[in-house]
Amino acid sequence: MTEKEIQESVWIAGLIRKYRDSSISGEEMRKLDEWKKSREENRALFEQLLDDETLGNTLLEMEGADTALHIQHVFERAGIGLPAIEPPAKRHLISRRIVQWLAAAALIAAIAGTAWFFAGTVGKYPADKPVAATDTILPGSDKAVLTLSDGSQVVLDSTMQDVIKEQGNVNILNKSGRLVYDASKLLKGDGRPVSVNTITTPRGGQYQVVLPDGTAVWLNAASSISFPTAFTDRERKVTITGEVYFEVARDQSKPFRVSVVPRAGTAGGMQVTVLGTRFNINAYPDEDAMRTTLVEGSVVVRKAGARMKIVPGEQASIAVNGAVFNKSHPDMEEVLAWKNGRFRFNNTGVVSIMRQIARWYDVEIKTEGDLSAIRFSGGIGRKDNIEKLLEILESEGRVRFIRQGKSITVSASR
Repeated sequence: MTEKEIQESVWIAGLIRKYRDSSISGEEMRKLDEWKKSREENRALFEQLLDDETLGNTLLEMEGADTALHIQHVFERAGIGLPAIEPPAKRHLISRRIVQWLAAAALIAAIAGTAWFFAGTVGKYPADKPVAATDTILPGSDKAVLTLSDGSQVVLDSTMQDVIKEQGNVNILNKSGRLVYDASKLLKGDGRPVSVNTITTPRGGQYQVVLPDGTAVWLNAASSISFPTAFTDRERKVTITGEVYFEVARDQSKPFRVSVVPRAGTAGGMQVTVLGTRFNINAYPDEDAMRTTLVEGSVVVRKAGARMKIVPGEQASIAVNGAVFNKSHPDMEEVLAWKNGRFRFNNTGVVSIMRQIARWYDVEIKTEGDLSAIRFSGGIGRKDNIEKLLEILESEGRVRFIRQGKSITVSASR
């Protein structure tokens, strides 16, 4: 890698850093777009540098490592065929200051926060008029309430440690913000009663749980799951509300069944039956339908007399009061974005976007006028503050926000 190439990489890394924190100018955005479009490898690198989960450990990996070779390794992991860095004998040709600068720029791009990218917003942000703000609105975090069979409750958060409760031969553990039901000591037919537990996330909360059979579950904000402390029946049955993602542990002898509770005051829930698979269920009471999206395996979805089997990449949806399932092929990144710590929109209506914002930031949303034709595409990390998100939405010039405390009014721009 020549010094000129290093300098160019530094410049690009700097643009990506600005893109991530929304400080990039219109001209800089145009240059970044040209670079992304020039090679497929560049686009791949750009996506890698937006993935906090993939590159969040870059700084730790740098410790004690050869800086220049590490930078090359980071690019190679992203599939970027940059020219090789000269061997140690020729390393004197590379300015040490520039190499350090590149390392800093790459690291900043890797850990400085998540980016927002909107179709049609090039050169338009930051917004000309900031959103009115008073009190700070924080993003959601890992928090939930565990309700035990006797009605007692345990407040959960990411700081809790060790054993929370022992029920029969099942230990309930909290490991780094994830609740784990350890049934390793459970003896088949030991005669101890099986109790039902419920985990509920508030607005502005999310949580993970590992069920007694090893099934991993992610709960989005304003969601819940009820389940037995041991699966002793012929089926593994759970009940959910809101939005929940499952990675079901395989057990050919015991199908896994999810009962989805519709909105209050309505009848006719939905059931999803699987053996072992990964899927997402979105059944919030303020959405127009209950949706099951399959990532891996196969599931059968039922509601009253309606039935549909879907395969990976498909989504089955049905209205709460509906009698027919509809099948579609959604944007999987959009469906799973919440589970991966992001908002992602693909031509999504602003009213739907605001419902997601209301749940995650625990705010009240009011709408004025007809917003049905206003749609956005893009993404942002769920840990970003709400002002940044609203300002970028507003920057397209199609909506405006008025915020008073935790109440946000959205209307079409005039």
